[in-house]
Amino acid sequence: MLLKKSLNIVMFLFILHFIIPTTTGYTHSTLEKTHPVDREKVTESPSTIELWFEDPVVLHADSITLLANNGSKIELNQTNVDAGDKTHIITSIPEELPSGKYKVNINVIALDGFVIQEKIGFEVIKEKATQKKEEKLKIVKYSPDDGEIVTGSPQKLNLWFNQPAEITAIGLFDNLQQPIFLSEPMVNTEDPNHIIVEIGEELSKGTYQVTWYAHPVGADINEPDILDVFYFAVDEFTPIQQLNKGEPTNPFWFKSAGLKQLGYWVVFIGISLLFGGTFLVSIIARQSDSKKWFRITSILLLVVIIGEAIILILQKQELENLSLRQFLSVKFVWIPILQIVLITFGLIYSKIRLFFFGVTLLLIPFITGHASYPRYGGYLTILVSALHLFAASIWIGGLFGLITLPKKEEMKEWLNDVIPKYSRWALISTTVLIATGIFMTYSYIPSFSTGSFVKSEWGKAILIKSVLTLMVIILGYLQRKTIKRLTSKAFSTIIRRSRVEMIYGLLILLFASLLVVSTPSAAEQGVYPISKQDQDRELNVNFSPLYPGLNVLTMEFGTKDIEKVEVTLSMPPNYNVTYNAFKVKDNVFKITGNLLHAAGTMAMQVKVIETNGEAEVFDYRIVIPGEMRLNE
Repeated sequence: MLLKKSLNIVMFLFILHFIIPTTTGYTHSTLEKTHPVDREKVTESPSTIELWFEDPVVLHADSITLLANNGSKIELNQTNVDAGDKTHIITSIPEELPSGKYKVNINVIALDGFVIQEKIGFEVIKEKATQKKEEKLKIVKYSPDDGEIVTGSPQKLNLWFNQPAEITAIGLFDNLQQPIFLSEPMVNTEDPNHIIVEIGEELSKGTYQVTWYAHPVGADINEPDILDVFYFAVDEFTPIQQLNKGEPTNPFWFKSAGLKQLGYWVVFIGISLLFGGTFLVSIIARQSDSKKWFRITSILLLVVIIGEAIILILQKQELENLSLRQFLSVKFVWIPILQIVLITFGLIYSKIRLFFFGVTLLLIPFITGHASYPRYGGYLTILVSALHLFAASIWIGGLFGLITLPKKEEMKEWLNDVIPKYSRWALISTTVLIATGIFMTYSYIPSFSTGSFVKSEWGKAILIKSVLTLMVIILGYLQRKTIKRLTSKAFSTIIRRSRVEMIYGLLILLFASLLVVSTPSAAEQGVYPISKQDQDRELNVNFSPLYPGLNVLTMEFGTKDIEKVEVTLSMPPNYNVTYNAFKVKDNVFKITGNLLHAAGTMAMQVKVIETNGEAEVFDYRIVIPGEMRLNE
């Protein structure tokens, strides 16, 4: 009865996956930089197309394609990985490109098997190469200045440009983002580059934001306006706040769940039961090959084939431009096929079956999950992940064997010999699972908050796995107590509990497959110095909150001899903003506003100018939590 209920639960989960639409993981690597830069206008035909990723990627024949504006494909030389930098991808353009707009389609495979698709565009403008380049409109200075704390309410805003300009829109907002009345912008009759905007009311204490749009006088109406934002404060610095902020609702199920994740789950079940069950038969029970286990392993081979087929069909859809030969040459395709061949050999050669099944299990971390990423530890994390898989397989495969293999005439032998031995192996496996799980969690997300962890799909899957593991530990404790007083009745109790534990095991594998398709960095948040030198400097940096939206950046220096601090925040492909920080104390500087505008990895450079005129630069990497990660 209990086994029937278990199968019903598993069948329900299968149906649930089929009604969930297939989705692609949002982030599996980051396109850090490109040449040419996206939307760049170049006066000469580029000789190469170059891409820099955060992690190494796997290439195929159509990893980079170049299209003219009319859609025609331009032939490129072979795409290669830079021998000195595995994250740098290069392809050369054999012929000079005529003037016109071009689009680069990027299709590479991340180290966890997911296809990364990006697009960049550039324009070749040869006929304008000899013409004098028009100077772009840019702001020269403000009054009140960006980052200035003024005494008393100012009566006007002053903006100086590098050329005559027209303000098309300007707004002044207080720290609650309420608008302040402004008069129409006026051009200074003595200086056409200087624009004055009168403030129509008295400003209270606090921080203010100025947002403006402008274009050069006489500019083409089709040219977009320039947008900029600066901040000043009256008497004291206060954070910019948002009123009536609603809490985002999280979906009940995992957005990243889908058919591919279902495929991983089926593969995990099949390979884990194959190795673990065979381990129970040959190492723990020390039995010769049985017809019953052969039939079971044959069925499990079919399960693995179904799971791999789901994954490969979806992979082919994502790489639809590849020929069959090119598709089969990708390691994320030929390794699953190799796994099926190894399992087949294991069925044929029973004496070394465990070896073939073990190699099949060992190959999983090289093509599945996040362990293969160098930023997560590379080979060390692959080794730990393999230990995790072997421990899980011995535990859950052994359970499967306990439920399916014993015959009535073997009952006494299993009671006295096999079950106590398995119990010891299960205890070792559980210990290894916990230790390796903790290691991998901190390897994938070295810094996080409770909020960032719980809100992310990756963190939720870890928490659910942890709860299920705790329930397994409790069941295991009860099992070990029962084993000490083995009787025929106790055997029935052990098998009944084993079936319940088997359900937990299948669910743990389910959430393990969800970890494969979800993103660890969605749970991570942190501010990391780029170099060891930056770590040793006397500067404490804190974002409150470290989440997309309105933030306050606080920088506390170990020295008080600081005159000015400039902060530049940048994120691929083209986000780059510089702020002047407010000096709130001798050694404390702050910035407020929409600083972290999207989840993802952002670069921050802090330029410090001391009172003696010397300048120093601090570089940081900021990881902002969230599922929808910009350009990753």
